[in-house]
Amino acid sequence: MPFNKKDHFNPGEIKPRFKLVTPFSEEEVYQRLLDHVNSDDSVVGKRVYDQFYIDIPYQERHFWSPELRIIAEKDEYADHEDTIIRVTVGPQYTVWVLFIFIYSFLGVIALFGGMYGLSQLALGNKTIWVWCLPVTLLMIVGVYVIAKSGQRKGRDQTLHLVSVLYHALGQGKVVRIDSF
Repeated sequence: MPFNKKDHFNPGEIKPRFKLVTPFSEEEVYQRLLDHVNSDDSVVGKRVYDQFYIDIPYQERHFWSPELRIIAEKDEYADHEDTIIRVTVGPQYTVWVLFIFIYSFLGVIALFGGMYGLSQLALGNKTIWVWCLPVTLLMIVGVYVIAKSGQRKGRDQTLHLVSVLYHALGQGKVVRIDSF
C-alpha cells in the first residue's frame, strides 16, 4: 500500500512514494521549495537538474536518515495545466547502494553455491555446499529485517521532511493522488 494511504505498514515497501498535484508550474514548485529550504534551518535542499532533494542537516543526520527526492512535471495526458509532483522517500544513496550490494552478493552466493551443492547432491556426493542456499536465504531475510528497522528509526525524520514539503508548497495548494 503506498505511503499516502491510512495503513502505513507495508512490509514490501522499501522506498515509500506518493504523488501530489498542484496548480503551480514546475519552476514555481522548485522555486518555492528552494525558498522554503533556505529559510528553514531544520532541512537542507538542492536542485539537481529536474530533481529536488530535501535532506536532514549533516549535524543531525545518522545512518538511517531519509531524503526526499522530488520530481515536478506537467501531466501531458491531462486536459488541465496542473503539475504532478512525484515524491520518493528513501535512504541516502550510499546506504541504498550498500544494501543493493549486500543483496546482490548474497544472491550470487545463493545461486552459484546452491547450484553447486544441489548438483553434487544429485550426483550422490556429500558436500557442505548444500547448506549455502538456506543460509544465504536466511541472511537475505536478516538484511531485510535490518533495513526495515532502520526505516522505522528514520520515521520521525521522514514525517518532518514530508511536512516541510507541504509547508513549502502551501497546505491548500497541494492534493495527494492515490496512484503513482
